[in-house]
Amino acid sequence: MARLEIGMIKVRGAKLLHDVIDRAIQVHGALGLTADTPLDGMYRRARYARIYDGPDEVHRYTLARLLSKDGAQAPWDHE
Repeated sequence: MARLEIGMIKVRGAKLLHDVIDRAIQVHGALGLTADTPLDGMYRRARYARIYDGPDEVHRYTLARLLSKDGAQAPWDHE
């Protein structure tokens, strides 16, 4: 199912991008958050990737429902 695979790529890819940029900022220290390096803009774009088309949590919830055999509610959904 393409929707499932696309959702997994979106969540994993956005998280990986965020982690790489976060590590680069950590390496550069306070300089990584200044306008002297491109990292501040990269960080904002990486953060945007995690909320674009819905936050990661929504995508994880949707993926869990798609992965369940009968589409039942996820165990953490107690309404």
